[in-house]
Amino acid sequence: MVKHPIVIATVSLLTLAVLIGSIIYFSPPSNPQTPDILLNLDNLTASTDGQVSFNVTLDEAESATLESVKVNDTTYSWSDGSQENSTILKGETKQWSINIGTLLNGTNIQVTVEAPPKTTTKNTTVQSTTDEPPSSDNPNYVYDQYGGVGLFPEGIHVIATSQDPTTLIQDYDIVNDYWTMLKQHETTTATDQDFISIILSRGDQNTGGYAINVESFGWLECYPPIFRFHVNITDPGEGLMVTQAITNPLVLAPITKLTPGEYHIEVHVTWFTENVDDQGNTYYTPIMTFAPIVWEQTLIITGNQEPDVQSCFGVTVNGNPAQNLTVQVDLTDGITETEAKQITNATFVQTMGNEVLYELDTIDFDETQITAHYTWGYDQNDMGHVFDLVADLQTMNISVTHCR
Repeated sequence: MVKHPIVIATVSLLTLAVLIGSIIYFSPPSNPQTPDILLNLDNLTASTDGQVSFNVTLDEAESATLESVKVNDTTYSWSDGSQENSTILKGETKQWSINIGTLLNGTNIQVTVEAPPKTTTKNTTVQSTTDEPPSSDNPNYVYDQYGGVGLFPEGIHVIATSQDPTTLIQDYDIVNDYWTMLKQHETTTATDQDFISIILSRGDQNTGGYAINVESFGWLECYPPIFRFHVNITDPGEGLMVTQAITNPLVLAPITKLTPGEYHIEVHVTWFTENVDDQGNTYYTPIMTFAPIVWEQTLIITGNQEPDVQSCFGVTVNGNPAQNLTVQVDLTDGITETEAKQITNATFVQTMGNEVLYELDTIDFDETQITAHYTWGYDQNDMGHVFDLVADLQTMNISVTHCR
């Protein structure tokens, strides 16, 4: 009779053990807690020359992958702005910097760093840093990075329009069309009824990071009057992250209508390189040159009593394309010796400038061609240099060969 309670107790214990084992067996294993990715974005700066820089630190998680950076509405890969790899470890700080083209002082820039599944966003205001080359605060100047590509070689371009061209920008939905229109109004001879503007261009560049800024402008009341610009040009330093696109940094400076006469344009250039230090701060280094860099151009303004007839020539110098030449001569009724000399002298001055001495030794011309030979020098004791040109009056092209 004693065995029955023992059997019952044994069965109860076995049943309880089976139930506990089932619970343990069928319960899902608990996953370890994975810490969230926490990115800290700091030292975010944006400057008027287009440089956007920041540091990013991983504060949580053991590692993360920095996939992309969004600046306003444009997305860049991490490698576009950093030579460091995209893997970031806990507590590590990485730097990112890129030039996105000229920015307007005081505008807002939003930067978002993406390290899936997390992102971090921060805003900053575009600043003009104290170390930046000084630029003019003239509100009428128009700066552009891309519209002049393929249109304006490096140097001075005189524009003659019926009104101030800065008032026409809103009429063009595509900015390239605006600069193409200005190119069609380029000249070296205009009338006193034309509104004169001056474009200063860096010429086509293979990447971003290049800039031109007007530091000052003066109108010298001498004869001939001189328009004198002082500009700062900037090139990207070695290793600087820049936009991988063809650019043509330029500035449009509206002048006014001018009275008849001859005007000289001088552009005195100071040259800098732009760099970023280890903390992401932008700084500029002046480039010293053996001789001052001065661009020059001559402008002729005539009265508007009679319609002006102009002839435009394409020019190559020592085999390289140069700025077109516009001369106030009428070639529809043949050519005179005076007109031939006017064309050749204008070609010499545009190519060599006004500061050298020159003599026209020989000139030959007919209805199809002009050939001329000059000797020139920097003073009377240096008159051993040669300058030859051939002007094709059918194709309207001038070929120049000269020695320095």
